Amino acid sequence: MNIPRPEYPRPQMVRPHWLNLNGLWRFREDPGDDGEALSWEKGTDFSETILVPFCRESKASGIERRGRMLAVWYEREVTLPADWAGQRFLLHFGAADYETTVWVNGQ
Repeated sequence: MNIPRPEYPRPQMVRPHWLNLNGLWRFREDPGDDGEALSWEKGTDFSETILVPFCRESKASGIERRGRMLAVWYEREVTLPADWAGQRFLLHFGAADYETTVWVNGQ
């Protein structure tokens, strides 16, 4: 599958090393916003997939589900290039709505 929107998102600030995280992610809706209390970050059933960078309401996302949802969860395993070992890196999530919590390796 081709990665949607593979271009560098901010052409005026191109970095020599970067990784595009667009593509299929595991996805789960959290209508009670209690996934964190249930420790979903340590593992849960993400039974759906969503095509990032599209929102769940969009047909392009593969979900096309409208209606209010208190929280949604995305999960993806990422392997960094070997030559990035020992370096710091920045995760940038564009268009994250209202509040976003990110876990890396369950933390």
